[in-house]
Amino acid sequence: MANVNETALDEKLELLEKARAWSPRIISKLETLIRTADDFSLFRLNPLQYAVEKSLSENEAIDLFLYAVKVALFEMEWHVLCPHCGYVVESLRSMSALHSHYRCRFCTVERDTSLDDYIQISFTISPQVREISFHHPENLPIEDFYFKYHLSRDVLSPIPGVTLAQAFAHLTKYMGYLLPGEKAVAEVELPPGLLRATDVNNDASFGLVLTPDEQADSQVIPLQLVNGKFQSPDPEMQPRTLVIEDVTQQPRTFSLELGRELANGNHTLQIENLLNRRSALWVFHVQNDPPPVMDFSPFLTGKKLLTTQTFHDLFRSETVRSDEGLSVQDITFLFTDLKGSTALYDAIGDPKAYYLVRQHFDTLGHAISQNNGAIVKTIGDAVMATFMNPTDAVQAALQMIQEMRTFNRSISHSLHLKVGIHRGHSIAVTLNDRLDYFGQTVNIAARVQSLADADEIYITEETFASLNDSTLLENYAIQPEQVVVKGVSDTLHVYKVTLRQ
Repeated sequence: MANVNETALDEKLELLEKARAWSPRIISKLETLIRTADDFSLFRLNPLQYAVEKSLSENEAIDLFLYAVKVALFEMEWHVLCPHCGYVVESLRSMSALHSHYRCRFCTVERDTSLDDYIQISFTISPQVREISFHHPENLPIEDFYFKYHLSRDVLSPIPGVTLAQAFAHLTKYMGYLLPGEKAVAEVELPPGLLRATDVNNDASFGLVLTPDEQADSQVIPLQLVNGKFQSPDPEMQPRTLVIEDVTQQPRTFSLELGRELANGNHTLQIENLLNRRSALWVFHVQNDPPPVMDFSPFLTGKKLLTTQTFHDLFRSETVRSDEGLSVQDITFLFTDLKGSTALYDAIGDPKAYYLVRQHFDTLGHAISQNNGAIVKTIGDAVMATFMNPTDAVQAALQMIQEMRTFNRSISHSLHLKVGIHRGHSIAVTLNDRLDYFGQTVNIAARVQSLADADEIYITEETFASLNDSTLLENYAIQPEQVVVKGVSDTLHVYKVTLRQ
């Protein structure tokens, strides 16, 4: 029987239902899940997978869980995923706790963090509504602790018909909790390859590089957990760094806090826990094959969340660490401005002009959100927005121009929009206590916008070449240009897009 707090569930579902207009039965389907699903199904839910299962649009599913977090029905987590083993390296409640660099505690690889691929957002039922076993990981069986709590549920096994958890179980040489003062002794057969051991409770690890030399006589490898780290009286056990090319031929750095080379064969591990807390020990063996790059089921990435308007509306306080930024490898920026807004204020006065400008912001916001984008900020009469891909950004720009023309028919003084679009790498940062972006891609997008005149859209070559809809601009005049803009040393290849006369 599920441990549901009926009063809390009813209150929060009512708030959720009133938050916005939803598709039919969307709230009742979520209620059924909360009441009847097993504990694991309510742990780190993937909204994209939920959308498929419940026949919802991705955007509505994302909105559903974001609003569910706002009413405290679910909790949102930011995960850093390791692409080489599929483990959740960090699970954080806020974007501000993310770092730009990490080391995986399981496979020991070191990588930089990017919002594009391996930062995942998931949703877990609030313990105020329903308590599940995964709210108390310290009470889980150790197999669930490693293979369900710490392993991403969205990583795909490279072996057909075998889950990744089953594959890891096959590689396992020892797994168990060690109480303070307890010793584990494991006699293990170790072929050539790498033996890795981790204690995730204490962020401790060691490794043995098993060489293909003739099998050695059985050796005892003594290890102790002291001060949160593994130590050994064996003088050959020293910190080691391995640089190995993965399957994409990219060099990856694997750092062993303690390790040594050893001829393959039958050996004995003696591991003693001298800490005053429990150890969660997992020892496993992998071959000398290049480290894989794992495939994942589609999930909500950090970049997708940051280009979702609902996230910006509901979680304005979410920011990046003030002392560093987070990389975004590929994001599209759209800048707008109004032509002749100063003259408009002079002609009709500040109050009326401000009212029209606010209405124009509503029109632009509608076009941006309808095309899967998000407003980062407004600057005077201008808007800065982000999109997952160039096609959505161009569609939004075209919709803006069309809707502004319709808007102008109902007012006495017309507003004319100027738009610029560029894509590329950027850094998500915190400026003036809010989420913002920094880098040359942002600068170019703003400069390209300044090239536009009334009802014109300027898009860069990088944007134009990436459009995945060949018919998108078929009713528009497209004029290529080469321009030089301030702050950019190279000549820019751009395209001016206007309605055909």
